[in-house]
Amino acid sequence: MNQKFGGVGNASPHLASSDIGNRRHQIFPTLSEDQFDILMRYGERQHFAAGDVLFRQGDRHIAMYVIISGSIEIERGSALGSTIIGTHGPGMFTGEMGSLAGRAAVATARVVADSELIVISEESLRTLVISEAALSETIMRAYILRRVAYMSDQTGGVVVFGARDSQQTLILRHFLNRNGHPAAYFDTDTDKDAQALMDRFGVTLDDIPAVVTISGEVLRRPSLRELADGIGISPDSLDGRLFDVVVVGAGPAGLAAAVYAASEGLTVAVLDAKAPGGQAGASSKIENYFGFPTGVSGQALAGRGLSQARKFGAEVAVPVKVSSVNCDSPEYDIEIDSGEKLRARSIVIASGARYRKPNLPGLERFEGRGVYYSASFMEANFCANEEVVIVGGGNSAGQAAVFLSQHARHVHIVVRSSGLAASMSRYLIQRIEASPKITLHTHKQIVELRGEDRLESICWQSAGGEAREAPARHLFLFLGAEPSTAWLGDCVALDDKNFVLTGPDVPSERWPLERPRHFLETSRPRIFAVGDVRSGSVKRVAAAVGEGSAAVASLHQALASDLL
Repeated sequence: MNQKFGGVGNASPHLASSDIGNRRHQIFPTLSEDQFDILMRYGERQHFAAGDVLFRQGDRHIAMYVIISGSIEIERGSALGSTIIGTHGPGMFTGEMGSLAGRAAVATARVVADSELIVISEESLRTLVISEAALSETIMRAYILRRVAYMSDQTGGVVVFGARDSQQTLILRHFLNRNGHPAAYFDTDTDKDAQALMDRFGVTLDDIPAVVTISGEVLRRPSLRELADGIGISPDSLDGRLFDVVVVGAGPAGLAAAVYAASEGLTVAVLDAKAPGGQAGASSKIENYFGFPTGVSGQALAGRGLSQARKFGAEVAVPVKVSSVNCDSPEYDIEIDSGEKLRARSIVIASGARYRKPNLPGLERFEGRGVYYSASFMEANFCANEEVVIVGGGNSAGQAAVFLSQHARHVHIVVRSSGLAASMSRYLIQRIEASPKITLHTHKQIVELRGEDRLESICWQSAGGEAREAPARHLFLFLGAEPSTAWLGDCVALDDKNFVLTGPDVPSERWPLERPRHFLETSRPRIFAVGDVRSGSVKRVAAAVGEGSAAVASLHQALASDLL
């Protein structure tokens, strides 16, 4: 190309609130001339004048721009103002993980000096990252690390007004966090700047929670889909589209199925009502997952899986809730909560399970007001230097106890059994036993919740004993699991607890074909069930990932034999 590229120097973009450290050269790499020669096969060389806007923050389906000469200024904005975060110089390129999925751009790119650029379309970029292994590694690493840096930089995100004791506020904040979207949060009860900002945007207490988008639009008490539409992370229309595989649920099992199916050339859609990661995505640290000796957070693991799925071209659609499925035709019809319908040659049920709610009077009244079903940094901040009660004896409860003990004054674990050995991994039990800030209470159960506007105390009792009241402003419930299978209707056979039956457990009279069913196949041909939703599954992340990948191998065979 006869183009010499200098070092990054002052052309390297700067994310003011992100601790980039020694990874700057990976986040903003300078490409070599050999790499440019490869890029030219996927893009078109174009000239741009100073002042040209390549794309604006919030635009979807943008191209990737690689700089041959000249420079590009990168600006991030929010309703509170905008910030120039730096410039791209020769040898550098634009984009981050959302670019691969056609989601809203997280910044505006403007040409500073007359420039020559390689313009690579969204579709060509997907082809590039699959076809060019070495170059793909450089681009994908930069895209992933840029997304992580953007997530920690609240200057370019949305503005959220909410209240600490508001369940809907907590739901919206979890949604933004789990989907990797930065947000500046203002608590109406504790933040001294909140009222002035609310007045500025015309937000009242009746509007809480409210979200102000980068364009200044105010979303008052929005649903998750309204919020997703407003910030540009909802999917394009799915109505009428036909996929080889539709995966319902984006937990570890569903994402694994999507990665393997998409990497083998199948068209894949993944539908999830909340965020990638499932229950595992809310875990503060998973330490017994193969290959991560120091542990990995559930959100980090989900983020890696999501990046892989999108790299291979899977459509991961959030927040999309499946309303029903019609199993009476060769191509299954799936209706989603927006009213759209899509078709699938095969389905992978990976909708998981949710924590069971105990039969406690008034429980719903305290949800988000002292009663929680996950233990993230948000809840940990609520519990700083206060007493915490956790109900449950599984790994999720153990992980929550260890994590919250780093923030709370003391953590109390309440179980009805005689101990934790039957349901919790030994390494977690050892952590709990070693911590002076965690106390285990056996043979006890919570029988009543008390409080006015929020949880103030609980009543608990031993078997055969009298109920005793104890102050408790924070109660975490990790009780068993209820499968998310209501959307299936009578499509597939379920066990007596509504988990999906597969393989040899399917009653023979429910199987319509002469060929034998595959191990993970349900009572309907080409519908598979994996992970926590499957009857008899091992409730571990590694097992879920294994089932998701194994289902795809069987799915190939089923598609080949059933749809000839």
